[in-house]
Amino acid sequence: MSTINYVIIEVESAYNNTAKLGKNEFVVNSTIESVKHINRVARVVEAPKNTVLNKGDEVIVHHNILRLKNGVGGFVVKSNYHIEDNKYYVPLTEVFMYKRGDSDWVALDPYCFVKPIKLENIIKHNIELNPDTHKGMAKLRGVMAYPNKVLKEFGLKSGDKVIFSEYSEYEFNVDGELYYKMSTNDILAIIE
Repeated sequence: MSTINYVIIEVESAYNNTAKLGKNEFVVNSTIESVKHINRVARVVEAPKNTVLNKGDEVIVHHNILRLKNGVGGFVVKSNYHIEDNKYYVPLTEVFMYKRGDSDWVALDPYCFVKPIKLENIIKHNIELNPDTHKGMAKLRGVMAYPNKVLKEFGLKSGDKVIFSEYSEYEFNVDGELYYKMSTNDILAIIE
């Protein structure tokens, strides 16, 4: 299989609906409407030659790529991006990061990932920020975790504290940690 305009990915499961507690496994989601439990990590089966992606890379993609939906008559059907078995095609604009082998994640332009700052960390480390909160996190503040190429050219690096635009906090679970995916234009300033 060779592709020109899309990345072909493969996943074990479209949803992460279970959690383990000791030796027991529990169902934590029984609906297709919630995006929280949709798997967003996949493995590249094939990628266009004009991209940095290679076969075998792990990628983080938009949740709608794998999302089940209600079809005609209320029957649950696969995503519009489904090809066969556990394979899906992904527009290049919907691939946000990739990871090759044991390397760290690399954000793809124009996307970046910011680690939210918990309010307890603000007080603990004596960081003076706006006391407004968003789900227990500092509002519009975070630590750059995965800057993209453009942000790096502006001098931004992992670990820099940043201010970002309102309503840009698109939540992702990456390796068990909460991050906000946003675009280059959502990063407003570096906190010195």
